[in-house]
Amino acid sequence: MIRFWLLEYRDIAGNQGALVMLALGAVLYSFFYPVPYRENVLREVPIAVVDRDFTQLSRQFVRMLDASEFVRVASKPADFDVAKREFLAGEVYGIVVIPEDFQRTIRRGEQVEVSAYYDTSTLLFFKQLKTGVSYVARTLGAGIQIRKYQAAGLGFQRAMELQDPLPFVSIPLFNPGGGYGTYAIPAVFLLIIHQTILVGVGMVGGARRELPPGAATRRVRFVETVQMVIGRTGAYLTITVFTTLYALGMLRLYYGFALRCTPWELGVFLTPFLLATILLALTLSTFFRSREVSVLVLLFTSMPFLFLAGFMWPPEAMPRWLHLLAYAIPNTTGLEGFMRLSQLEAPLDSLQFEYKTLWLLTAVYFLTACFATARVPVPTDEA
Repeated sequence: MIRFWLLEYRDIAGNQGALVMLALGAVLYSFFYPVPYRENVLREVPIAVVDRDFTQLSRQFVRMLDASEFVRVASKPADFDVAKREFLAGEVYGIVVIPEDFQRTIRRGEQVEVSAYYDTSTLLFFKQLKTGVSYVARTLGAGIQIRKYQAAGLGFQRAMELQDPLPFVSIPLFNPGGGYGTYAIPAVFLLIIHQTILVGVGMVGGARRELPPGAATRRVRFVETVQMVIGRTGAYLTITVFTTLYALGMLRLYYGFALRCTPWELGVFLTPFLLATILLALTLSTFFRSREVSVLVLLFTSMPFLFLAGFMWPPEAMPRWLHLLAYAIPNTTGLEGFMRLSQLEAPLDSLQFEYKTLWLLTAVYFLTACFATARVPVPTDEA
């Protein structure tokens, strides 16, 4: 086992692509991938406001829109056609139209409609636009209603109670700022670790099949196959353990993303995840006859694995057979347990299903790795 362990180190060191992928991939991603998301929350999305009323109240509404953290009044065109051209040109992502008689209608005690047009092709823009305009409209409406109650002789506190008889208190858990980076980065990093292992091991396996013509080979006996699989797994595990903990540590220490668990808990949970991923990669690597083919095939799996993990789309909304099939991928169970452990601060003993499933996958893929390795002839100097 030690011999095959050291031989695998030699193969990794002699394969520059695999070395970069396995030893440096997650490290490089830890430096560059979170940088665009350091702001975490999208603020001041530019909008155009078409004011057709030109009154004190309509101007106040525009000022309140511009003062909110969600949107920024980037343009005040004279008519809707100009605003539409700015929207189609990508200069603004929303249009707010204040109708004529805006102030007069409100003072008569009647309801007035403010039209808002949003770019829904990007959900993050749409969320901020809708939240910002709705918040400002409700705030302005509440202030008008309170002044009416005060004009009728009620005190400010009583007017507040009548205007909002059922106050709603929202307490966001685990992601108080509602940041996209806080939600996405930890999950994507685990997928990156999963994919770097698959691609790196696949490149080494593909290069191993690139034997010169006439090279002497032989089949591996069963005992040697088991030793080979264990030795290769140990070689990859020693590399990926350090790169994984380093990358996740960078998230916590440098970028400030939450990891609400101890290093011990993280190590205990990620051990079967890494083992199952490495053994799956060893199984798949035996089917590639060149390193280029392994890269093309395994990189293709990144997006399907991301969607099947239930990160981009809830698993409850997937077809049941597809959801069950996704459990054959270590990333699915590993991501679910990792997010609960590191983000929701769940205790380790509450992750029994995910933990046992990962160990089951480790056992299954150990067997498949042994059978797949046994069918591949190796040079006589390695057997």
